[in-house]
Amino acid sequence: MNPVVPSRVVPALLRQLNERRVLAALQRHGPLSRAEICRHTGISGPTVTRVVATLFDAKLVEEEEPQQRAVGRPGKIVRLARSGVCVLGLVVGPVHCEAVAAGLDGQLDDELDVRTFATPQRYQDLTAACVRELRALMGRRKGTVLGLAISVPGLIQRSEGRSIVSPNLHQLDGRNLGQDLQDRLQMDCTVLQECHALCWAEQAYGEARGADDFAMLDISAGLGLGVMQQGRIVQGHSGLAGEIGHVTVELTGRLCGCGNRGCLETVATDSALALAVSERLGQSLDIDEVLNRAAAGTIDIGPELDRTLEYLAVAAAAVINIFNPSKLFIYGRLFDAGPDVFSRLLALVERRALAPSFAACTVVRARGNKRLGVVAAAGHGATQGRGE
Repeated sequence: MNPVVPSRVVPALLRQLNERRVLAALQRHGPLSRAEICRHTGISGPTVTRVVATLFDAKLVEEEEPQQRAVGRPGKIVRLARSGVCVLGLVVGPVHCEAVAAGLDGQLDDELDVRTFATPQRYQDLTAACVRELRALMGRRKGTVLGLAISVPGLIQRSEGRSIVSPNLHQLDGRNLGQDLQDRLQMDCTVLQECHALCWAEQAYGEARGADDFAMLDISAGLGLGVMQQGRIVQGHSGLAGEIGHVTVELTGRLCGCGNRGCLETVATDSALALAVSERLGQSLDIDEVLNRAAAGTIDIGPELDRTLEYLAVAAAAVINIFNPSKLFIYGRLFDAGPDVFSRLLALVERRALAPSFAACTVVRARGNKRLGVVAAAGHGATQGRGE
């Protein structure tokens, strides 16, 4: 009888799983001591020490001195790496794009690690511009680039990462920007819907840190919804869930980029507010110009703002009633129109939402942004795919 040879597969798998758990804890909670890593992961002290040493050798984590001196000799703090390795992010928007580079901890140097450029109208020009700006960042950054995450608006086919239709960026329709950039740059690329990027940003760096149950409304260019339940983004059968912006609220309303009329995103967003003000004034203004002129007192946007808030309250109440989130984050600029704008929205939402559901939900402005979202997603892909 042949002797039984112990398998090396199980120890290797356990080592990979422990590495992922430690990296996930650092992403979720920020810099931690080894003792804190033990508490958050349930991994024993000696194993945590070995795992941290392995990750340190791989340049995925770094050590720093604790900010506060403790009695005796305090242990060093472990954080995700800021040097030696980096991730890339790309935010594709209707007007402009942002290419960013960051350490695994999400730290950005806004002057050197962010490149903003106008969104080309032709897909081929868009791809070329993205490649050019990302390569410029790669040339400046020292160390290994671990991956790229891309945020795009519209409907994305989950299995392929292909854009099915992008109502506000039709040059992406039917295209697979992630695959095309992966082929050109020779690196792993992850494509995510822009509202999902905001969920990643808020969970990694904002007020949803450590939370597994929340929702995100993006009211910037369009109106998108991301829902996080049990630590996972709700994507639906084929990845198309969350398109609340294309629910009809005005049967004969404004023509939407999706081809329908009266969609929520035509009346409840930053761009809708800017368009309504522009039409009244007979000028073409974006949201920044509208807010600046309103702040200077040269225009009154009260009627348009009131109408936008009413429809936004409809959207927020629908999310609260349907998904019952613990928190609802709202990402947009129109709240900068005045110190009481957000509180006015809350009062409108309270009137429209079911009382028990509203009482169980905290509605707050999002602190993160899509730039941080793609960085968080790229870091998650790079660390949680380790060993595969």
